[in-house]
Amino acid sequence: MKRILTYRIEENTDIENFLRKKLGFSKKQISALKFRENGIRVNGSRRRVTEKLQPGDLLEILVEEEGESSSQLIPAEGMVSVLYEDEDLMVVDKPAGILVHPSGGHYQDTLANQLMGYFQKRGETPVLRSIGRLDKDTSGAVLFAKTKLSAARLSKEREQGRYEKEYLALAEGCFGENAGEIHIPVSQVPGSHPIRMKTDPENGKEAHTYWKLEKQFPEAALLRIHITTGRTHQIRVHMAGIGHPLLGDPLYGKDCKDFSRAALHAHVLQLVHPVTGERLVIESPLPLDFTEYLRSDPAL
Repeated sequence: MKRILTYRIEENTDIENFLRKKLGFSKKQISALKFRENGIRVNGSRRRVTEKLQPGDLLEILVEEEGESSSQLIPAEGMVSVLYEDEDLMVVDKPAGILVHPSGGHYQDTLANQLMGYFQKRGETPVLRSIGRLDKDTSGAVLFAKTKLSAARLSKEREQGRYEKEYLALAEGCFGENAGEIHIPVSQVPGSHPIRMKTDPENGKEAHTYWKLEKQFPEAALLRIHITTGRTHQIRVHMAGIGHPLLGDPLYGKDCKDFSRAALHAHVLQLVHPVTGERLVIESPLPLDFTEYLRSDPAL
């Protein structure tokens, strides 16, 4: 899907300097613009990166050409709940019970497939890339980049810790403290199917989880959780490892009449917009199973 960035120049400079220092383009990204027809235009005319810019010039950068898309994704019907969207990115509210991307026999019924169906109805064909993922049974906010440039910048933000995700979880038991940290490596249980993880201080990969007690109920607690590493099932494994498995967790806990899945929800995303630099805070509302549990708890 075609995407052009437009900037009004305010001072004397050259195009390459502006792209690198003002916009944060990498050498590879600038090189791609050089060979793209009308990749760089100033006041309506194609220009080289070595040329000068003057105050008042209108610089246009073609970061995504028409026809570029995630063509490998099969469009599918589905109710897509959009929390935020612009030309560069979107945040979608994922329900529990659906994969983010096609894998393992699910090639037409994932969130990504439904998003392609959503865009097909609008006559659009973006390049969709998820920035971070959620387990199948975890609900909440999922971030997608709609251009290659946005994907690269958002991925870099995530690596640098400028992209933050806050989870809400309902964990079994009573907590004696208001907050805590878990720094226990985790690894996959060999031969497990479905995939099962375990705490593994000697041979596991480092994993860091931070929790804060939001509300203590008679048999469980509502926690706010964030992680600085993205290991498979990390929150579920860590909470079970300290004796507080999530309600309804089929792998690391026990059956719960109120939850048919692990009670975990990606509640808030905070990120810096990859093009405008604006700080975005996007919230996903609590799903029905969470709200019903909280409403029914006698402590409320």
